[in-house]
Amino acid sequence: MKIIPKLKSERITLRAFTLDDAKKVQKLAGDKKIAETTLYIPHPYPDGAAEEWIITHQKECEENKSIIWAITKNDNNELVGAIGFTLQPKFNKAEFGLWIGVPFWNKGYASEALSVILKYGFEELKLNKIFAHHFITNPASGKVMLKNGMKLEGHLREDVVKDGKYIDVKFYSILQREYKKLKK
Repeated sequence: MKIIPKLKSERITLRAFTLDDAKKVQKLAGDKKIAETTLYIPHPYPDGAAEEWIITHQKECEENKSIIWAITKNDNNELVGAIGFTLQPKFNKAEFGLWIGVPFWNKGYASEALSVILKYGFEELKLNKIFAHHFITNPASGKVMLKNGMKLEGHLREDVVKDGKYIDVKFYSILQREYKKLKK
């Protein structure tokens, strides 16, 4: 059985979610500010949705579709958010997505978590490309990507629909060869 690997950095650990995390996921992801900056997180966040989401993670990992990690603080194991890959093995690439609970914004957790999964994606999974997008109304996400060496690929007008509104997005990516240059 393929398992979700535990990854560590200086301040955080990325680990598999457990059902014990569900209440905290609902509280953090249930903040309207999170829903406003993510495509698939609803507001209000319904009861039971966190449990339903968490129980999909192991199967998705085993089927090589995605890997989702809980982002926790090393000093007290407190959950601060989530990060994950949607894998595209046929093209040797992955899209990442993440959210950080509002109480933990502007503390560097998003940048640190992205750094950890870029390393895992390129060094362990041997991906060629890792990419992501963000709503233009959330420039902080773009800054996190740029800080980690990703490059802006483009601005797509009215590319997604959230709550009945068309939203522009910006796409970023980093290639394995670019990552290797950064790490030299």
